[in-house]
Amino acid sequence: MPLTRAATLAAAAGILACLVPAEAGAQGTERQRLACMTDAMTLCSRDVPDTRRIERCLRRNYARISAPCQGELDAAAGTAPSPDAGGAVPSGR
Repeated sequence: MPLTRAATLAAAAGILACLVPAEAGAQGTERQRLACMTDAMTLCSRDVPDTRRIERCLRRNYARISAPCQGELDAAAGTAPSPDAGGAVPSGR
């Protein structure tokens, strides 16, 4: 298996493990993979395969990650985006 493919698979496993609550296991969902894979590889590739570092990196770069990945991070943390002063929910982009 080429090294880049192995790194991509390791990143996918890491992202899934950090996005899924412990009681659900470390498998994650296809939706989480699709939502965060590009962001993780773009912003956090140096943190692969350390799942805790990937999660911290994604959260540290929250304003820069895609709206779908933000939604998955929010769902994993049990939070939702807060409305701004005008009552609108931020889109993240």
